[in-house]
This record gives sequence, structure tokens and C-alpha cells, in this order.
Amino acid sequence: MNDQLDGDVAQIAIEKNTLERLEQEEDFILKKLKRFVDLAYAQEQQLINERRLALAGQELNLVKQKFEASVVDKVDVLLQEDAYQRAQQQLLQAQQDLILLRHEIAITLALNFDQVVANTDLYKIYSAKEVWLLADTRALKITALDQKTLKRQLFSFKNESQAKLDLNLGLASEGENSSYSNSLENQSATWNVGLDWSYPLGGVKSSNNVKKAEIKLARLAQYKREQLLELNVQATILKEKIKLLMQMLKSNKKQISIAKARTVEERGRYANGSGQASFVISAQNNEQNAQLGYAQVATNYQKAVLDFKATIDQLVR
Repeated sequence: MNDQLDGDVAQIAIEKNTLERLEQEEDFILKKLKRFVDLAYAQEQQLINERRLALAGQELNLVKQKFEASVVDKVDVLLQEDAYQRAQQQLLQAQQDLILLRHEIAITLALNFDQVVANTDLYKIYSAKEVWLLADTRALKITALDQKTLKRQLFSFKNESQAKLDLNLGLASEGENSSYSNSLENQSATWNVGLDWSYPLGGVKSSNNVKKAEIKLARLAQYKREQLLELNVQATILKEKIKLLMQMLKSNKKQISIAKARTVEERGRYANGSGQASFVISAQNNEQNAQLGYAQVATNYQKAVLDFKATIDQLVR
């Protein structure tokens, strides 16, 4: 039992090392996937700003034509020129953010710059169909293996404090002649059988080892309960966060629809001469902000889903 201790502990350590490497791999993948979500948002942000700039350019050309026809005042042209410049600045900022992020990911993952493109659907809804048990997560399994190691050591420590009973077998061969030259002739075999019984006196070292192992086991049991509680809290919070973000996504979609309808109405009023250019610009900016807000909430949603999958060990299996 005691001779096999090192081998048994080493086998447990191999299992623990496998789980720890999976945990490290999952943590690495989680961080990189979140950066690709950020990349998807940066790409969406650039597209939204490109559309806003194109729309501002169309409105500017239209206002200039009306000004030349003496339909609108110079102030309307200036307002549209200002809106166009602002849209251009926002697009340049979005392009800068996207380029810097692509360079960061390319260097981190040793990829070519052209390869760094996010194909993730930023607005995809997560469907939690997996059956998961927090008690089966890798973090708790690692702690369980620590307990298994201590229990195996404790078993040997207790065994060492017990009395020993050894069976000794011996075989001797003796010759009958008294001279050395003839001693190999007429050999006879003699068997020796004996029992050795010993009991460790004092046993201070063995007793201390047993107490230390028992204390460590008690601490690990408490730590494991705390781990399970923390995982349960984290999973519950993330699950609720995902639900709330999903509701926000639905609200954002309605807000975008309203903003688009308002833009159409304001442009119609301005075309009929009953509206103002500033109202049209405000409606267009509001529509752009609603789309950017929708993309930002979608980004937070996707990151929350990734965190939830990592918590329940569904990101890396």
C-alpha cells in the first residue's frame, strides 16, 4: 500500500493537469472570442457610419440644388455641410478603431492583416438547449482530485502508524566436509522461516501527517462548497443578464423602426416646405445613434453568452 503511494498520486496528478490545461485553454479562447466580438462591432460601426455619410452626401447635394433654385436659404446649405463633415469625422474614427483592432488581433494570433475579419453574426440569439450541472464543472473536478490525492495520502499515513508483521523466508546450503576444496560436495539445504512483528514507538511523525491531511481535507471540502456557490451565483447572474439584454435588443429594434419613420416624416415635411433642415438632420442622427446603440447592446449580449458558456464548461469540451 505504501510502496504504491507515489504511483497513485502521480496518476491523479495527470488527470488534474489535463483538466487544468483545458481551463487555461478555455480562458485563452474566451478572451480571443471576445476580441472578435469587438471586431464584429467595429465592422458594424463602420458600415453604419458609411451609410450615414452617404445619406448626408445625398442630402447635401439636394439642398445645394434647392439653394441654386432659390428654394431654400443659405443656412440650410451650411447645416447640411456641417452634418456631412460630422458624418465624415465619425466614419474616420470608426475606420481608425477597426484598423487598430485588426492589427492587434493579427499580431496576437500571428495572422495576416487581411485574414482578420469577423464573420460572427452580431445579432444572433443564443438558445440554451444544453443540459448542464455545475457540480460537473472542471473547477469542481480539479478540487475533487485534490481531495482524492489527500485521501490516498491519508490512507498511507494511517497505514504507517499500524503494527508491521513481516514474513521472512531464507534458504541456506551447507557441505558436510570440513575442507574448503571438498565443501561443494554433498550439499544439504536448510530453510529458515520467521515472523517479525514491530510497532512504531511514539509515532509522532505519522500522527502529525494524519492530522495535517485531515485538516487539509476539511478545508478542501469547505472550499468546494464555496466554489459551487460562487459558480451558481455567476451562472444565475449571467443567465439573467442574457435575458435582460435580449429584451433590450427587442426595444432597440423598435427604436430603430421609430427613428426611420421619423426620418421619413421629417424629410417629407421639409420637401413640402413645412419643415426645417435641422429637424431632418436631427432625425437622421437619431436613427444613426439608434443603430449604433443596437449594435453595442448586441456586443454586450454576445459577450455575456460567451461568459455563460465558459462558466458551465460549454465553450471548450
